[in-house]
Amino acid sequence: MNSERASADETDAMLAAAGITVTAEGRERARARLRAADERMTPEAWERLRARLGRAADAA
Repeated sequence: MNSERASADETDAMLAAAGITVTAEGRERARARLRAADERMTPEAWERLRARLGRAADAA
């Protein structure tokens, strides 16, 4: 078992303990949302976010 799978199993167990069911469909929806967010984060968007949060460019 690789570490990524072990981490996913640990996350599934944590969510199950909280009464949250994890499905393959839900995972894929989450991955799609993360990809979409990543695509929106251009260098300019990162710069605006850093400025908004008061962070230096090398802190991100």
